[in-house]
Amino acid sequence: MTMDRRQFVRALKTTALAVGLSVLAASGAAAQGAFPSKPIQLIIPFAPGGATDLTSRALAKAAEAKLGQPIAIINKPAGGGAVAMQEVSRAQPDGYTLINFTAIQAAIAPHMRDVPYDPVKGFTPVMLYGAFNTYVAVRSDSPYKSLAELLDFAKKNPRVLTSGISVIGASSHLGMARLASDSGAQVTFVPFGGGAPAITALLGRHVSSAVTSGEVLPHVKSGDVRLLATLMNKRAPETPEVPTVRELGFAWDINSWLGIAGPPGIPAEVLSRLEKAFLEAMEDAAFKKSMTDLAMVTAASDAAQARTQIESDVQVFGDILKSLKMGRYTQN
Repeated sequence: MTMDRRQFVRALKTTALAVGLSVLAASGAAAQGAFPSKPIQLIIPFAPGGATDLTSRALAKAAEAKLGQPIAIINKPAGGGAVAMQEVSRAQPDGYTLINFTAIQAAIAPHMRDVPYDPVKGFTPVMLYGAFNTYVAVRSDSPYKSLAELLDFAKKNPRVLTSGISVIGASSHLGMARLASDSGAQVTFVPFGGGAPAITALLGRHVSSAVTSGEVLPHVKSGDVRLLATLMNKRAPETPEVPTVRELGFAWDINSWLGIAGPPGIPAEVLSRLEKAFLEAMEDAAFKKSMTDLAMVTAASDAAQARTQIESDVQVFGDILKSLKMGRYTQN
């Protein structure tokens, strides 16, 4: 069959239109797949200046170079971190909203009180980068020269000893509560929304002790603070003279890990990109220094390992809190 001139022109236009649409579709798909194409926000559920905040910032700064986009840091300590956790769990699962994910919010808080998120189903773990080396600290002019002396005072003077902690349900709170329970002591806990404010309160004599992470080390070096014990399973290289609670006769220690997570449902290719970038960022010299300066334990876990750790510790910390009759188990 012979095609006349008008039919030929129509066919040519139709072909050109189809090709153009195909090109647009392909370029659109490529653009959608080019993650990230805009800045990412990393929410930290603690006050600025603490170990979580400082190490998160260093890790994010290193990850920016891997991702090719800036990472904006937003501190939201309200509600013991629950506000930030809820916000991220409900965010779009596009990889542009992340949170510093810790054992405090993920494995402990749900056993302490009602929280507006599911710690397992409500998030996509990206990776874990380390753990807190948590210390029991007093001022250098404190009469307590050892953990035993501190707990003995709290046993003989119920509720008189005050202990500054980051938030109720934090590893600092849980650790000191276990020490008190095991020794028959009674302590009054004072939450400050982060480790740095707790140390400030200790230095200002607003509390008589504090349980905090490596952000206390500059004050130890200056001679203003004395460390009595660490809650980790081994002594930190930065503080080799500080004994572990196991060495002091207690049959436990605390692994309070931290890492990065996002909302549930992040696409596999986006998760893989984030996971790779943040794991590679751990090799950055500035990040490593931030961990060392704060006596943090550096240990990498990929997304799958992080999920396993979270699921396990939800059970582990639940059992601990039940034994202490804390949080949801107060009346049991």
